[in-house]
Amino acid sequence: MKKSIVLLALCMLNTVLLAQSEKPNILIIITDQQNAKMMSAAGNKWLDTPNMDKLANKGLRFEKAYVTNPVCSPSRFSLFTGEYPSAIDMRHNASKLDMAALQKIIPNAMGHTFTKAGYETFYGGKSHLPGGKKEVITYGFETFISKDERDELAAESVALLSNRDSDKPFFLALNFINPHDICYEAIRQFPPNNRPPAEVPVPLLEAIAIPDSISENDFMEKFVPPLPANFEPTSDEPSAIYDLKELHSFTIDAREHWTEKDWRMHRYAYHRLTERVDVQIGMVLDALEASPFADNTIVIFTSDHGEMSGSHRLEHKTVFYEESANVPLVVWYNGMENEQSVDSHNIISTGLDLYPTLCDLAGVSMPDYLPGISFAPLLKNQKTNYNPRKYLFMENELGFMIRGDHFKYTLYDNGDEMLIDLKQDPGEMVNLSQNTAYRERKAELKALLQVHIEQANR
Repeated sequence: MKKSIVLLALCMLNTVLLAQSEKPNILIIITDQQNAKMMSAAGNKWLDTPNMDKLANKGLRFEKAYVTNPVCSPSRFSLFTGEYPSAIDMRHNASKLDMAALQKIIPNAMGHTFTKAGYETFYGGKSHLPGGKKEVITYGFETFISKDERDELAAESVALLSNRDSDKPFFLALNFINPHDICYEAIRQFPPNNRPPAEVPVPLLEAIAIPDSISENDFMEKFVPPLPANFEPTSDEPSAIYDLKELHSFTIDAREHWTEKDWRMHRYAYHRLTERVDVQIGMVLDALEASPFADNTIVIFTSDHGEMSGSHRLEHKTVFYEESANVPLVVWYNGMENEQSVDSHNIISTGLDLYPTLCDLAGVSMPDYLPGISFAPLLKNQKTNYNPRKYLFMENELGFMIRGDHFKYTLYDNGDEMLIDLKQDPGEMVNLSQNTAYRERKAELKALLQVHIEQANR
């Protein structure tokens, strides 16, 4: 009898171990401040991103992927919890948080969920998560493989993938810093409160330099991207945009003082920094391809927010313009039914939808209160099983935004409004909020947005 019980227990243990070994590994690669246009696979001819492109050409690339808040810490909070930043009263990086709400949410963060499901969880690179100095562990990740955000992070990731010897599936979140170094270009030229940054990253100084081997005129003509088509501010632009001067004075200083050459060189450096992180991503992807885990790993590539890169004479992020809010999102795994595809129709919230999607793909139970929608059916080419997102909400320190099929409506804290028809005006050059022909559409979107704002302010 005892022997039978022991044998049964061993069989059950083997079944559990087998189930764990059959679970897919997960690799999330997150860059910082990369907008959706910053991939040659997305049609940008002014840079070369072969590693991002390789992944995009293998998998499914989403063109309408948006963050919950176009700033580092709020966006990363959403990515790893599946919640809006307003759930903890977070509107920008320096917000005073609702710590009681944060403590309720963190135990159900992504790292905890996958650790409980039998995964070994690893985190590397930039954290910038709300919750204190031990925020990575707090969010459920067992091992912090590297605090470096550049080449060392790539090398540590390669070592982990090359030397790993465990029957457990792994969950590896890699957070690279670039092309975020572009932030320092305006800051170093227009120091906030006239206090220059203590240190400007070397990669930016290298990226902004004009080679000695070519004349400046030839360099500008052959290698430097032109000004974007939507370089000028939007007509009837809300005055709330100038409220950026309170926290980001350098952004408005650049708008008011930079020459066209300054803007073009800023764009050039941004492209070079994106190529730099592409090399680091390539190191990781090559190591995965050479590892025993290549056939059983879900790979996700995205960014925490975008960068204006000269559009509307703006740099940095925060605002709801497409360049700031729309980010790359690529998913690939071996045997994925809807591979080698581009989804230009479905609206995805990276901060809300990635968490339930990964749980869905891995067969892992997730918190039942999460507001996101799993887009796993799109990866499996089971579109009839997908409940598409009709509206997407976004938050920032200036106000709130709702996006539907092709209309974007923003209500700023100071009462300013903005209505954009992306179908007719993809560059967001005309604010339709005062156009009586769009009165009903604006009223519909405003009513929906006000419900979200009320919930966010509870």
